[in-house]
Amino acid sequence: MPDAAGSPRDTVVALANDERSPPTVLSLSDVHGYYDSFASALSLPGDHPEFAALVERDADGDLHWAGGRDGREYVLVANGDLVDRGGDSARVVETVRRLQREAPDGHVRYHCGNHEQFVLAGGVGSTDWYCDRVDDATRRSFFDAVADGDLAVAYDGYSYTYSHAGAADGLDPARANDAFQRIAASVADVVGTDADAYRTFERAFDDEWVSRAGSDHPKGSDAGPLWLSWEHLPADAPEQVVGHTPHERVTRKGNVVCEDVTKKNVGERGGEAMTVETPGAFRVLERERDGSARVRDV
Repeated sequence: MPDAAGSPRDTVVALANDERSPPTVLSLSDVHGYYDSFASALSLPGDHPEFAALVERDADGDLHWAGGRDGREYVLVANGDLVDRGGDSARVVETVRRLQREAPDGHVRYHCGNHEQFVLAGGVGSTDWYCDRVDDATRRSFFDAVADGDLAVAYDGYSYTYSHAGAADGLDPARANDAFQRIAASVADVVGTDADAYRTFERAFDDEWVSRAGSDHPKGSDAGPLWLSWEHLPADAPEQVVGHTPHERVTRKGNVVCEDVTKKNVGERGGEAMTVETPGAFRVLERERDGSARVRDV
């Protein structure tokens, strides 16, 4: 379990020490701009009798923070790669930012994945993805989110550490998030200037392991926690929840759990999922093909 001292940016313990009861950590990843799948996953708690609602819909269909029975029952960890591929990336990002504004401080965490890194870097230049279409003002808003601690890299739950791709030796969220802020700050002023080029950002990201792609392959064994492939996470790694590598269902390998399920299930009803961590327990809440919600151990 992480040390009791810490920031709500970095650890649930900072909230658990200050609030009436320890909040439940709910996490999902790799929504990739598929808003309907995102909304379905966020609605899972309210669709299962064991859980109070995490979000509620307004008359326009937009999602707002409910946060359980007292507004503080949950911490939501959006564990990276919320953008690109699907057509509703802007709405997904808008929703996360609305939930961050509406929830009590520290109760909605948004983690940078390699696709958010593409947004920061100005896109990859060869796709019609969100990262290649955003304007400079939108990119600056991502840099502002990093500076404010609203877009980070890692988070300590009660037993598990959450990051987009993980690390074979584990992560210290405070150090990783501080490093990420330093990297982003070093290039934030370049956006929209003559020096604004992908290579500028790539060099900065390569300067620190936390945002570095692998040397032989972007997802190779020496990649940082935005890039590392699931195959390079050993079963005896420190306990972690990651995304980044698509699976049909939330999958465990020893101490490591992968929650990247949206891409494999797009086009079919159901398959969305969230991990559920409380002190001493870890489960999965998932959408069945008939639309119902169920809980299972993983």
